[in-house]
Amino acid sequence: YIVRRINLLAKVEKGLKALNGAKLGVIGEPSDWLISSMPDEEALKSKLGIELVHIPVSELVGKLQGISSEPMEGAQEIYLALKELVTKHSLYGLTIRCFDLLDKIHNTACLALAKLNGEGIPAGCEGDVPTLVTMAVGNALTGKSGFQANPSRINPATSEFLFAHCTVPLNMLESYTYDTHFESGIGVAIRGVLPLGNATIFKMSRDLSRSFVGRAQLVQNLSEPNLCRTQILLKGDGYAEYFLTEPLGNHHVVFVGDHQELFKAFVKAI
Repeated sequence: YIVRRINLLAKVEKGLKALNGAKLGVIGEPSDWLISSMPDEEALKSKLGIELVHIPVSELVGKLQGISSEPMEGAQEIYLALKELVTKHSLYGLTIRCFDLLDKIHNTACLALAKLNGEGIPAGCEGDVPTLVTMAVGNALTGKSGFQANPSRINPATSEFLFAHCTVPLNMLESYTYDTHFESGIGVAIRGVLPLGNATIFKMSRDLSRSFVGRAQLVQNLSEPNLCRTQILLKGDGYAEYFLTEPLGNHHVVFVGDHQELFKAFVKAI
């Protein structure tokens, strides 16, 4: 036990060092429908050393004038434009108010975010900063990418939860295909297949005062037509009341593997 505890604390310390001084880009404001998505910037700075860099959506859109009308080519151009912003602003990760792109450039950032995450750059959608912070923390602690997703279906009787989103880190997947963005029917989204087995659900609150960490089993990859494109069925006992009554926002982050002890040790340390 003592050796395991020492190893945990060493990983926590390593994670804190990686995050200290990290800049997270916030491209646009959080989407209007999100709850608990406005960050406490003072808490992020004092507890983790994270700085938010606010970037107007217009800065991204300006790089995409004349974007290809072909969905895949356009999606690749969005990826390259976001990579330019990462370099320009020295970003550790980013989140984007992605629905603004639907009208402005008639494409989505789903593929771009999937690729950035696959390269180890935490990248979230809908301008959800607490979810981005959770992704960045998980990445710093484990070296792995996390899947930002909505709990779309909850079955308290079976303790099963269906999580879905239209982007997923490419380095998490056993295989994937391309589809359109669910809500708009345009652009390029990812329909990914994640490995079955141990998983961890993680979410930190806007001021880092609360968190949810849950060990789960990823039991099935689904492909239903009426949901976001990557869909996973998780089984975790005792979580239904949390998701139904007091969730820390719309999105949660799913990591492959059992990281419950590590995440809880990190939360306790800050």
